[in-house]
Amino acid sequence: MLLAGASKADVLYDNGPANGQVDAWTINSGFAVANAFTLGSAAQVTGLNFTVWNVAGDVTSQIDWSIVTDPATGTILASGTANVSQVFQYSNTFSYDVNQNSIVLPGVALVAGTYWIELQNAVVTGGDQVYWDINGGPSSVWENSLGYNPDPASYGVNGSSSDTFQIIGPTSVPEPASALLFGLPLAAIAALRRRRA
Repeated sequence: MLLAGASKADVLYDNGPANGQVDAWTINSGFAVANAFTLGSAAQVTGLNFTVWNVAGDVTSQIDWSIVTDPATGTILASGTANVSQVFQYSNTFSYDVNQNSIVLPGVALVAGTYWIELQNAVVTGGDQVYWDINGGPSSVWENSLGYNPDPASYGVNGSSSDTFQIIGPTSVPEPASALLFGLPLAAIAALRRRRA
């Protein structure tokens, strides 16, 4: 009898490292921003990491999120409001705090394909605007007042106006007991060979 594998959180999609110095999209005050991501195989999405710019000292505490097939016309596959875990990274040249944010998602099961993660209605302690860092990653981007792939010449980095984010989900790893069960027959074969020699 084999024991089931445990799972650990892993990055299912990475849109590249934070930039923090060029520009960012507003994700409150009536603005919504979505970025595309592609899964190569079926997966369960359990979290999101994303980088924001806050007015110095502000903390983003909650945000509305959605996973959709298309941000302008598509089906909402899952949505909700999540508490934000925020870690300060540094202050940028515009005097904003650049923060790494994480939220937990409720295990959204997705098949292989392309989806969009949308953020809006961020709640900030100081009541100020909060901005999703534009890093110029490979994702397509949509903004509710400008549409798809807003002008990277005006808003982007390296020819892209997409944002910093990672899609998180579990990957299966062997439990120690399972590894032991797999290893026992090999150890027995090795011991028998030593006795015969």
